[in-house]
Amino acid sequence: MTENRKYIFTSGRLGFRNWILSDIDPLHEINSDEKTMEFFPSILTRTQTIEFVERMQKQFEDKGFCYFAVDKLETNQFIGFIGLSE
Repeated sequence: MTENRKYIFTSGRLGFRNWILSDIDPLHEINSDEKTMEFFPSILTRTQTIEFVERMQKQFEDKGFCYFAVDKLETNQFIGFIGLSE
């Protein structure tokens, strides 16, 4: 089954979308990297990463905004997140 990568909006290089299950592994890799997470409160566990993705999916469903998953359009590679959250 192919997951939906429908973009909510795009820039010249990036696609912004709601979260899909296949984002969990690459996001966990980002969340567990000490250098990447230097200015975040802490490194996240895999369980915390899953909870984050689920929370963002629900927030988008309920409110229409969240930290959006971001893909590099040229490769469709997930590269991180950006957006607004409460």
